[in-house]
Amino acid sequence: MLILLLRSIRGFVCFEISGKYPERFINITARNSVRLWDVKRGSQSFTACMYMSDYIRIRPLARRAGVRLRIKSKKGAPSFISRYRGRVGVAVGACAFVITVFVMSMFIWSVDITGLDTLSVSDMQALLRDEGLYVGAFKPSLDYQGIARDIMLSRHEVGWMAVNVTGSYASVEIKEESPAPEVTDIDSPCNVKARCDGRILSIDTEQGAAEVPEGSGVIEGQVLVSGVMTDALGGVRLVHADARIMAQTTHEAQFVIDSDTGFFRPDGDMAVRRSVGILGLSLPYFFESVDSPYSFTDSYSESPSPLGVRLPLRVDTELVHSLEEVSRELDNNSAMELLKTQSRLYESFSLADCRVTNRGYKLTEADGKYTLSVTYTCVEDIAVSSPIGTDENTQLLSEDPLKEKEE
Repeated sequence: MLILLLRSIRGFVCFEISGKYPERFINITARNSVRLWDVKRGSQSFTACMYMSDYIRIRPLARRAGVRLRIKSKKGAPSFISRYRGRVGVAVGACAFVITVFVMSMFIWSVDITGLDTLSVSDMQALLRDEGLYVGAFKPSLDYQGIARDIMLSRHEVGWMAVNVTGSYASVEIKEESPAPEVTDIDSPCNVKARCDGRILSIDTEQGAAEVPEGSGVIEGQVLVSGVMTDALGGVRLVHADARIMAQTTHEAQFVIDSDTGFFRPDGDMAVRRSVGILGLSLPYFFESVDSPYSFTDSYSESPSPLGVRLPLRVDTELVHSLEEVSRELDNNSAMELLKTQSRLYESFSLADCRVTNRGYKLTEADGKYTLSVTYTCVEDIAVSSPIGTDENTQLLSEDPLKEKEE
């Protein structure tokens, strides 16, 4: 294989030897240190191959030996260049292709991030960009170990990180650090109080003395489980009270909307915008616009991957939908539907820790506004720890219950 490559670089010819004494020609080539190969005998002639430079030098000697040489084919780089020497564009294009491939291989074509759980891909891409790693970054200027070290120091959520570059592809592997478990100070004495008003459904006490029975109503701040324990002899000790107390609670919220409200809806007009992204640069090539001042955009990207090889190209398409502003007078039904949507959003965020068992709605209209009052009936854990003060601890422990009994 190597010999064939060297012969192709120098260029060689395959020719035919005819005449009375072709053996003389073979002796001449041997005396002049000319190498022949693929020598074959035919019915009336010989065929062989030699380097093109030797062929030019040996032809006058062949005529003196009484043989005729006839070229059958020319092979190798010199022959190829000679054949296309008039086509400058081919040479320029080949050189431009080689240079382009070499230059583009010095840049990052793609950045893949794996292992994310709580962190978002966009946040991690922003961090990598700040450290110099992005699509289109110059590879020799990157310090991969330094990038991983700086991000781990700046973001405590990243427990381990590695940046691997294969060719023009950067692979970022991340393992997020598990959050430290919340440590409860079980040595400090405390009571369990009610976080809000409610009716006790169940009390599951881990430590402490329950102060209220199940089924009773309690108010916010009332002691439900006491951290002051009294033994059989009347001795007092302080403990860290802990309990799970499920109670039925009530939450109220109001939502307001104008009776004459406006909203936007698509009017059917749409514009398409396209651009080509290459190595981090975006080059728009197709423009359209909509007449409306209000619009929303739906975008998506496509990356060509012929034969599974991802190219540093990206086609971005934006669909711009025109919107028209519509004013509408609400009635009770439409106002109720819109306000119920707001109430469901409130319930999802503000009452996420509760189990809503019932909802009471009351819709009123006044001064051009609709008001929806919602009463939520929930089941939730209302237990909250409340530390017992130092002065209170000293007073409780200094009391002598036996002395009080004697008095």
